Amino acid sequence: MAKPCKTGTNGGTPVQSPAKAASPSRKYSPSIKKENEGEKGNIKKIVIVSNHDATPWGWAFQGFFEAKEFLKSLSNRNGESTHFGNEEYRPFSNLTTRWVKTSMFMNIIWVIRIDKEMDGEDNCFPLLNEKAHAAYGNKIARGVIQENVFGANEIVVVKATLTETEATDLEEHFSPVYNEVRDAIFHEAIKAMDSDVEDLI
Repeated sequence: MAKPCKTGTNGGTPVQSPAKAASPSRKYSPSIKKENEGEKGNIKKIVIVSNHDATPWGWAFQGFFEAKEFLKSLSNRNGESTHFGNEEYRPFSNLTTRWVKTSMFMNIIWVIRIDKEMDGEDNCFPLLNEKAHAAYGNKIARGVIQENVFGANEIVVVKATLTETEATDLEEHFSPVYNEVRDAIFHEAIKAMDSDVEDLI
């Protein structure tokens, strides 16, 4: 059974459209730049991610620390359009953004996942239009360049296809219990050792 979708326009920290948004406009403020940003050329990457059967999965973003608030706004379900650069991004209620530190696909990335269960409902990303998947990645690239977050020579847009194993692994990062399981594993790994060792330190 498909989940219900909210209608209206999206939002977040970037500038909102007063004509389409019920709440006051808010202006985007780029995230604080890390000192290691820019090292080794540090080309920013937008990856248009497809499933092994060529259906759209979503998008991955490498090196997008300075644009993270913009990426998060694209999956904000406040029902407000997002304005960034000269672009306007429609509010799709079936998009979810996550920070992924490690995965079988890529590490240290922001990921936007398309929820297939909501396909066909109002205000959902058009999965049936294959061209829309790539076009959305290109539109995000135009926005960050127009907003002067990155220069045109600092960013590339590429395509990638997930294996079934990679897709399953990425999906787990969007599971409600993922963080709980991850934290439990971490705490188990750093638990105190036997007293004969702990007493030495």
